[in-house]
Amino acid sequence: MKRIKIAVVFVVCLSWSLTAYAQQNIVRGLITSANQEPLISVTITEIDKTNRIVNGAYSNYDGEYVLQVRDRSNKLRFNYVGFVTQDQEIGERSVINVTLQEESLELSEAVVTGKAVTNTGTMNIPTREISFAMQKVDAKEFEGIQVTSVEDALQGRVSGLDIVSNSGAPGSGMSMRIRGTTSLRSDGSQPLIVVNGVPYETTVASDFDFATAREEQYAELLTVNPDDILEIVVLKDAASTAIWGAQGANGVLQITTKKGARGKPRVQYTYRLTSAFMPKPIPLLNGDEYTMLMKEEYLNPALNTNQGNIPEYSYVQDGSAFFWNYNNNTDWVKEITRPAWKHDNNLSISGGGERGDYRISFGYLDEQGIVHGQGLRRFTNRTDLGYVLSDRLIFRTELAYTYSDNDRNYDNDILNKALRKMPNVPVYARDEYGNYTDVYFNIDRASSNLHADQRDMVNPVGLVNLASYNSKSYRILPTFRLQYDILDPNKSILRFKSSVSMDVNSIHTTRFFPKELSGANYDNTSINYAFDGDEESTNIRLDNNLTWQPRLDNGHAFMMYGSVQTTINKGSSQSLGSYWAPSSYIQNVSEGFTSETKSYSSESHGYGMFVSSHYAYLERYIVDFVLRRDVSSRFGKNNRVGYFPGVSLKWIASDEDFLQSVSWIDMLAVRPSWGISGNTPNSSYLHYSKYSTYPYSYVDMPAVYPNGLQISNLRWEKTTQINMGIDFGFLKNRLVGDVNFYHKRTTDLLFQNLPIPSSSGYSTQSYENTGTMDNDGWELNMRAPSIIKAGDISVDLSLNLSNYYNTIMELSDKIDLSKGEMINNGEYLRNIIIGNPLGSFYGYRFKGVYQYTEYIPGVQENAPVARDAQGNIIYDRFGVPKPMWFNYGGSNAYQFQGGDAIYEDMNHDGSIDELDV
Repeated sequence: MKRIKIAVVFVVCLSWSLTAYAQQNIVRGLITSANQEPLISVTITEIDKTNRIVNGAYSNYDGEYVLQVRDRSNKLRFNYVGFVTQDQEIGERSVINVTLQEESLELSEAVVTGKAVTNTGTMNIPTREISFAMQKVDAKEFEGIQVTSVEDALQGRVSGLDIVSNSGAPGSGMSMRIRGTTSLRSDGSQPLIVVNGVPYETTVASDFDFATAREEQYAELLTVNPDDILEIVVLKDAASTAIWGAQGANGVLQITTKKGARGKPRVQYTYRLTSAFMPKPIPLLNGDEYTMLMKEEYLNPALNTNQGNIPEYSYVQDGSAFFWNYNNNTDWVKEITRPAWKHDNNLSISGGGERGDYRISFGYLDEQGIVHGQGLRRFTNRTDLGYVLSDRLIFRTELAYTYSDNDRNYDNDILNKALRKMPNVPVYARDEYGNYTDVYFNIDRASSNLHADQRDMVNPVGLVNLASYNSKSYRILPTFRLQYDILDPNKSILRFKSSVSMDVNSIHTTRFFPKELSGANYDNTSINYAFDGDEESTNIRLDNNLTWQPRLDNGHAFMMYGSVQTTINKGSSQSLGSYWAPSSYIQNVSEGFTSETKSYSSESHGYGMFVSSHYAYLERYIVDFVLRRDVSSRFGKNNRVGYFPGVSLKWIASDEDFLQSVSWIDMLAVRPSWGISGNTPNSSYLHYSKYSTYPYSYVDMPAVYPNGLQISNLRWEKTTQINMGIDFGFLKNRLVGDVNFYHKRTTDLLFQNLPIPSSSGYSTQSYENTGTMDNDGWELNMRAPSIIKAGDISVDLSLNLSNYYNTIMELSDKIDLSKGEMINNGEYLRNIIIGNPLGSFYGYRFKGVYQYTEYIPGVQENAPVARDAQGNIIYDRFGVPKPMWFNYGGSNAYQFQGGDAIYEDMNHDGSIDELDV
């Protein structure tokens, strides 16, 4: 009991002592104006010796405040809008009354000079001093327009930027090219996406491609809500992209998002409703017309009626369902399409105070596809918080989260199938009386006489309604930034910035193909096929930057920026496929016969550092320089380091005395630039030998086999670019713009999966440096700002034109130069030929139509006979004109007749074949 009493006394004494200590550090007071009126909500902050805020409070309705100070050697700062900020030393005072003086608004004369600046990714440079090729798009240009992604927002606004939709389906994304194709890699020409200084990594675990490079790989920008964007800067030439090293070889899209601003909370909500529909297609044959066309196709070559006697085209009424199922007029495109609606909701809350700012946004998009079975539901959230810890120390954090649920068609090219599907067959099978059933019609693949291209084609309506393909993705990107001014920024800027960012991405994909669509026997492996796959990636990036900007006199301006980056990229994926599930209602992958199991993991590291500088004299003569050093673990030890320099100049001739008298010229500048950028392979561990497994290949046991040849001497793919630009502004800047001419040469082209002799033990080599490619072109941008202005209404006009030409200059003879066929339906031949553009497609040169079958001199000249390079007829040894034959790919030779197309005989041998392509 005595111990309890002692403890109680001790606690009471301790409480009294703490209370006394707290009271000793309490400061209170009254804040008034010069006329002795109390001021409400005055900000009172305790400032330490490093000018950092350590505590704070606000005055109440009566102008009174109470603050428990942490250190009496600090000072109190009193801040109120419209009044002069006042500092008071605390010392031993417990009561500090303050009278704030109103700020004087009377100015005898004020001269204000403002400069527009542009963030180049490293430094904020005055826009008129930009010496390299770039273009800025402000978010105001696409406000109020329904755009789902950044690609939509950029369509038609940036010269030299090609944006092509992959399929038009919601969530399919788009392919982008800046100034043409610079790589032979399938994804090697996509530009780098940078959001608030953090690069967006694209495909994870690229070696493991369970979805065969489906279009969703190009939908990275769907995770950026266009309503969050403040501006987009497009970097085009190597002098500007060199700061990003290997990642920026194909151009850079720098996206800056909106942030909070000082003031009361601002709540903004927008809702957009749009509709889309299938444009009127090319007129197609109906079922009756198609049937006659096919009968003629089989009949005409041999003029034999038996050749066209195919049951599916015969119209034989034999009392069976067969007649009814091949006597229809089906518009397949109409059957699978619909008017689609898009609902876009966006909510943002922003504001800020004396020291901090915030912006929180939410977005929800619900988009239908014009094809049944397509749809995208996307939720986005972005939180941006900033706080000024002191006059020299700023902390900022960003958090972006995206969830998307994307329904696709099982077949990526469903519209193509609808256009090619036989229109004489029905959507739903018909019985022997001609009545429609509720079963989707499929051609019996075992007994049909049709060509495989039609026999094996799945019912498009059944495909969009019964088969499924779904992808759910989760992506979170946290970033933490710290900025510290080492020197007093009012005298000279020496600023250190550090940031840590993460990109965590998870994708779950499921697919299912039911037996009702196959038209095959149950032992076919396409029966009730199910697939389940997961991809995960984590990318970590650490940036440490230092900016130096001394205050110089006599018209000199100088900035220097240095940066060191470290990146760690990890990816993993796994998938499982099965078939023969007992029912199409059972779509779980575990219920069928397991046909494939795959898993993959990879990790790569990167280290880069660069220094860039900007110098201007009299704001008229400008020089920019950058040098970057990259280290990548994707190369062997002899080639891991790459150096990428860039230099650009600008001379603003309109500031010279000899042009001052030309009143209609406001800006005329010349800016040449040169730089080198690089590219890496998108696979890891190339400098190691790789092994894979065969499941149950030897006595029901897995086997290990080599499947990746070690590549130790692979080199960086490098692009050297020269740019010549001219900036202009005329008629008091009523007409402004720029024109650029450029030449890009890519050397040591990286080529994937190069065929090699099987005697090596491998069928392909993962990568090889193969050749050289050029891109030459020009760009023109013109804008007439506020050309029409009436009150709050203004009209801007803009125009951009561009043209470029791609040329293969050099290529290894190991590469298969041809791809595709030119005689099959829906295909075309593509050849890679030195001196011609990449991606060119080839065929015969059409020269007209033969009017006659038999050649008669002077009477029937336009007949199918062979001619030499001068147009003279080639005769055989008997003096008879040599006829023209068609003999492609070793097929049965066909002699041209009157009415056939004339194709140019390139080698004048009397035969139209592969050599004439």
